Parts: sequence; structure tokens; C-alpha cells
Amino acid sequence: MEEVKEKVYRQETVRLDDKLFVNCKFEDCLLCYRGARCEWEHTRFSNCRGLLDGAANNTVQVLQGLEFKIMPPVSGDLESTH
Repeated sequence: MEEVKEKVYRQETVRLDDKLFVNCKFEDCLLCYRGARCEWEHTRFSNCRGLLDGAANNTVQVLQGLEFKIMPPVSGDLESTH
């Protein structure tokens, strides 16, 4: 897993798969996720959108087929200390 430290992303498209983000900031970004492991520590997200592709999109399709309700985040700003 690639480690990315203290990087600021602004108005970019960012692939999350196979990365650990540490002390990063994402502002107005499109976050793309295919289903591989990704993690973040002390990272801040502001006004970002997500795109699920590949295995991640397949998982959503299965859950929707099972009538699970997919909910958006409660807040536009999410911070993780994960």
C-alpha cells in the first residue's frame, strides 16, 4: 500500500485504491474507488464527491438488489482519525 503524507488535493480526481493517506486534505475532489483497500489517518474531506467503479460498484448493485438503502453522508465535511 502506497503511503501519501501531508498532501493537499484541490479540484482533482483522486484514486483511493491501495493508498494510505496521512494528514492529507481533499477539497472539491472527485474520489474514485474500485474496491481495493484504502485508509486514511488525520485526513480531512471537504465538499468531495465519490465515484464507485469496478468491484465497489458491483457491491453497491448487490446491496441495492437486496433492497438495502444507500445513504449519503450526514455532513459535507468529514474528518477521520481512523
